[in-house]
Amino acid sequence: MISATLARIAAAPGWVLDVDGCFVRTATPGGAGGAPIEGAAQFLGWLRDGGRNVVICTNASQRPASRYAANLRAIGLDVADNEMMTAAMAAALYIRRLHGQGPVVALGEDGLFEALDAAGVRRAGAGDIAAAVIVGAADRYESRDINAACLAIADHGAAFYVTVDTPWFHGGAGRSVASSTAIARAIQGIVGVAPITCGKPSGALAEVLRERLGGAGRDIVVVGDMASIEIRMAREMGALGVLVLSGGTAASEVADLPAADNPHLVVEDVGALLHTLNKVQNREDDK
Repeated sequence: MISATLARIAAAPGWVLDVDGCFVRTATPGGAGGAPIEGAAQFLGWLRDGGRNVVICTNASQRPASRYAANLRAIGLDVADNEMMTAAMAAALYIRRLHGQGPVVALGEDGLFEALDAAGVRRAGAGDIAAAVIVGAADRYESRDINAACLAIADHGAAFYVTVDTPWFHGGAGRSVASSTAIARAIQGIVGVAPITCGKPSGALAEVLRERLGGAGRDIVVVGDMASIEIRMAREMGALGVLVLSGGTAASEVADLPAADNPHLVVEDVGALLHTLNKVQNREDDK
């Protein structure tokens, strides 16, 4: 007998899919240089064949969404540019909603800068008093920008945001430090103000995703490998959380997860999820 929860997952019209450690095994955020996890391409095909709405959501912020989508297409995953959502895009939309056109002090690279431009948020120039500071991922940060960020917060009360606030990036091929978290926490140590997170699992991103996928009252499924990130966000947005064990959460950890991180379904990987959903669909077809 199919459980009611599994039936809801199979029938859900909206899906949020993680990238690293979920669809791609990689050591680099956003799927670059990685390899698809077995069944990933077929699972995307299943979603498309069923007419479901899909958002590919990554906490990466260093590159534009179009670059991440191109990376995925290059390794055989059919992802359109407009299906990508990055932590930088979520941050830009959230800042626009709360602070209008800014200006903001932005620490990051082209992924953050283009997202701010697209949202109509202006970056602070010389002589501007910034309404907010936002930290995204980068390979390097200039001391003058860190100084500007600290002064904006300490002297002018600028709001303080970071794209992600998780210490480590997990992509199924080891881990690496999250640069945006490291810099934001360094700034916090200077100014004594904690940043507000705009990427997964924040309420800011949950709100943006639910709006994109139909608003309240519709079943949405969030699939990811980090119980403390994707599953927590699923709970935050009232969605169904599917945990895959191909990345940052081990099977041995599942039994001890807190209620906020407890998934509705646990599978080995997206290939196993596809197998499960096909079985549900076949049973429904036989009725």
